[in-house]
Amino acid sequence: MIQTVLNFGSSRSPNKDTPQIGRRDPDETSSLGDTLLPDSGMDYEMENGGSSKLDSQTSIASADWPPSQTASEATQAVLSPAQEAMKRRKVLRCIAGETSTFLPGILEMAPWAPPNGYLYSPSKISQLNPKYCPCFHKTSIRVHNADSLDTAIALANCSKYVTVRDKKPVCVLNMANAFHAGGGWKNGALAQEETLCYRSSLSFTLKLRYYPLDDLQAIYSPTVLVIRKSIDDGHGLLSLNKPEELPVVSVISIAALCEPKLAAKKIPVPNSADVHVKEVFRNGADRDLTKDKIRMILRTAAYNGHRRLVLGALGCGAFLNPREDVADCFAEVFSESEFGGGWWESIIFAVMDDLEEGKDGDGNYGVFYRKLHGMMV
Repeated sequence: MIQTVLNFGSSRSPNKDTPQIGRRDPDETSSLGDTLLPDSGMDYEMENGGSSKLDSQTSIASADWPPSQTASEATQAVLSPAQEAMKRRKVLRCIAGETSTFLPGILEMAPWAPPNGYLYSPSKISQLNPKYCPCFHKTSIRVHNADSLDTAIALANCSKYVTVRDKKPVCVLNMANAFHAGGGWKNGALAQEETLCYRSSLSFTLKLRYYPLDDLQAIYSPTVLVIRKSIDDGHGLLSLNKPEELPVVSVISIAALCEPKLAAKKIPVPNSADVHVKEVFRNGADRDLTKDKIRMILRTAAYNGHRRLVLGALGCGAFLNPREDVADCFAEVFSESEFGGGWWESIIFAVMDDLEEGKDGDGNYGVFYRKLHGMMV
């Protein structure tokens, strides 16, 4: 088996400050085509008297975030965590406004990437039929401490992961908000869904008529155009004068359970008197529903012919799902006969190390790495 080392970008974890999904915010549910104007605390001026010039050099993404200061300036201007969060939100609101302004013009130049989104439900997708399986050799699941889009772009660019049979873009899981299209991206929030919206045309594919999403509904966006670099690279615009070179991914948006009831399960440690306390779903119905959501993701991807997947720690951030139990749910679903037999050529979990403890730690990355990394599917 050939293994390839990929550069999947930075491992810095975004903050998980997305609004609670049960609260309906009129600003969040307004038309995604409308431009969000930044607040008066931040200057926002386009070149040429306000025109949205499509030039990577005009992006306000180069605004002072993270702040570039000399050592003496940094000593004199130490911000509190609350001030840092407020400053970051202001910049991200401007990024959202600029993205909303630029995208219509960019999409006009990229007719091969229309902002379409299709609602899928269990009634539309049944169990996978093995006669349509491409019958790849089993693949080893990889878990990387990396950003979802950076992982997808690196995977698409790696020729060792591409076959002549696979003409589809890499398919990325969007861990979505069931009530607000794009989550809190227009208000400067920074969970996984928001990071996708800041950098791409995803928000334009999340049609408001589909919301709120039912428990097992998913939105499939076949062509999502990536127009920005990651937050660690200042959210700078990519080269827009060559739209044909902009990365394109597909996205499946599905919402995890929000703040399910949890329980502590004591598990004896082998060859030790110690006991490991594992957080799990208190209600078996919640666990079963989570597994059904995972099946919906995999069926939607396979139904649309995707052979390369970038998945994530579904619900294990702001929605407070139990990370170990969710990782177990993924492993159990991948072990089912329906999803065996070679449906996928490559499966990567892009999981930010929220606790920065590495693969042996107790954060999302460590838990998913130990459970899923190397699992054959």
